[in-house]
Amino acid sequence: MVTSQKKRVFSITTYMVVAVFLVHMAVIPFLYNEITSQYKVSSYEQYLGHVTEVAGLLADVLSTKSLTEDQGDVLSILETSILGGNIQYIEILSDNDLVIRPRDESLQITEEFVEDKMVGTNGDDVYYFDVPVYFKGDGEAISRLRLGFDESAVINDYNIVKEKIIYALMVYLLAIILIIAAITRLIHKPLYQLRERSKDIANGNVDVPLGVSSGLREIQFLANDLELMRLSLVDIAAHMQHKAAHDDLTGLPNRYLFNDRLEQSIARSARDNSPFSVLLLDLDRFKEINDTLGHGVGDEVLKIVARRMQTGLRESDTVARIGGDEFSFILMGADQQDAEKIANKVVDLIKPKFEVNNHLLKIGSSIGISVYPDHGDDAGLLMSRADVAMYCAKQNNVSLAVYDPEMDRNHYESLMLANDLKNSIRSGHFSALYQPKINIATGTPCGCELLLRWQHPQLGTIYPDKFIPIAERENLIGELTSSVVRNNLASFQELVEIYPDFHVSINVSPVDLLDNSLFNSITSALEQARFPRGNLYIEVTENAIMKNPLRSAEILDMFKDEGIKISIDDFGTGYSSLSYLQKFPISELKIDKSFVKELNQWSVNFPIVSATITMAHDLGISVVAEGVEDEAVLQLLAEMGCDRVQGYHYTRPLEFEDLKQWLNARLI
Repeated sequence: MVTSQKKRVFSITTYMVVAVFLVHMAVIPFLYNEITSQYKVSSYEQYLGHVTEVAGLLADVLSTKSLTEDQGDVLSILETSILGGNIQYIEILSDNDLVIRPRDESLQITEEFVEDKMVGTNGDDVYYFDVPVYFKGDGEAISRLRLGFDESAVINDYNIVKEKIIYALMVYLLAIILIIAAITRLIHKPLYQLRERSKDIANGNVDVPLGVSSGLREIQFLANDLELMRLSLVDIAAHMQHKAAHDDLTGLPNRYLFNDRLEQSIARSARDNSPFSVLLLDLDRFKEINDTLGHGVGDEVLKIVARRMQTGLRESDTVARIGGDEFSFILMGADQQDAEKIANKVVDLIKPKFEVNNHLLKIGSSIGISVYPDHGDDAGLLMSRADVAMYCAKQNNVSLAVYDPEMDRNHYESLMLANDLKNSIRSGHFSALYQPKINIATGTPCGCELLLRWQHPQLGTIYPDKFIPIAERENLIGELTSSVVRNNLASFQELVEIYPDFHVSINVSPVDLLDNSLFNSITSALEQARFPRGNLYIEVTENAIMKNPLRSAEILDMFKDEGIKISIDDFGTGYSSLSYLQKFPISELKIDKSFVKELNQWSVNFPIVSATITMAHDLGISVVAEGVEDEAVLQLLAEMGCDRVQGYHYTRPLEFEDLKQWLNARLI
């Protein structure tokens, strides 16, 4: 196992003092040697000059005497010369090796005279050297004057100077260290201040200016740079705080900030004993836009919706994006009545069409409302009940709903159904019924419409109007439609083999219509089963087509190219524009039963049905009337030229085996 050892850290003063000390430890010996050697050379040369001068003077004085005749005077001169104490040794060596010395007991005697080359070389404190002397009357004879000068004084002076130089250098070193320490302390003070402020900044205290100034330019530059860094951190912190609490796309508060404001609103309203409302909004048909036109267009739609919603709110209100296409509102001081007014205003603001990337789009919304304290006194309860109300609004196809306790039971049932739906699809809990279509002209069956029922293990039979919205909301509608085709294709095949002109219709959800995967799934299944594609109709509502006309036309053309017929179901309940529907590859038009039931020549629906049949035929489209329950209505439709009918007048929806028997009784 590797263990980390903490690195020792020293102050700048320590580093500077150690550095100066080490440098001077290398430099001072050199300085010491240079100074002392220069002093030594200078002082020794001066001493030798003096000695040479004295010796020269003595030699000059002696040269005035005769060694033989004036020997007494010579001795007197020699003795006098040593009286000053500077000369420790003196003698004359004549040319015939006669040695003449003064009679002085203090005189240094040496048995063997050796001339010194330099001061202090022999360690006897005497500098020996000789000079020539020319005594009077000796002609060319040269005698030698041997001298020994006391050199201890100059050596002692030299040693004293060396000690003083050592002291001076030590004082210098100490002074330099003290000066460096003082200077670094001057540097330290602002640096320590910067360090303390940097700690504050690191701890998040970035709002207080550094407030550090120094006479040292570099430190002032550092302080200025750190102040710029602090200001930058202030900006970054503000940006990050905003980013952490706001949605990047719309700029609205996100779920985190919304929850915080919701808690604050509860505390404030509890203190002031005042109500406020929570709105939960979900966009209708947004997934279709995202899936068909791409996320780029979807993002632009969210931006536009966010801007529109903000224009309808008061300054005290909050709107936040808490999910993909979900928005939440806090309406301070708003009771239920106020919340409904504001919610309706928001719905109206979102509703108008808008253009994105050359696409003219329209989007709706469903809003759920909960009110504090009537519907809850904590954030979780208010949000969950607004969610229940929103789900109820979406399920009932209304723009808004206020929470009611009765909704909880329905919501729980829907949640349970949503949890069971996926398993039921895969477990085959869905059964098919068939509603025959009758050719009016021949009175014989020409096709049938598949009607789906969910055989829930606990709840029994559940009808499409209840489970289809759940399948669409849970993104299971595609899987459900594909399973219906796969599970019943063998039955379709059996019918077609018996009755070659017989066709089968299946209903397609608006969500399925705009998804390529449905087309691929159906065509793949038909190809594997070798089912004749001209015998298959897909039924779509006009509302489903008009949600995204361009995309719808593209998908429907793909079905037409494969030979699959297109039928418009529930005609008359939506846009009801045949002139617009002619742009789509439609083979069949089914008039909704609300126009057919109790139809007669005097009813307000008579001219509508008649005109629809006529215009459809003009466009080459067959017409089916739904909901035919009596002979009189059948006869009237026949007179109008209607092609086919469906309804209880012939039979209720039949299971497959019952359908075969029913068909056999009428087609054989």
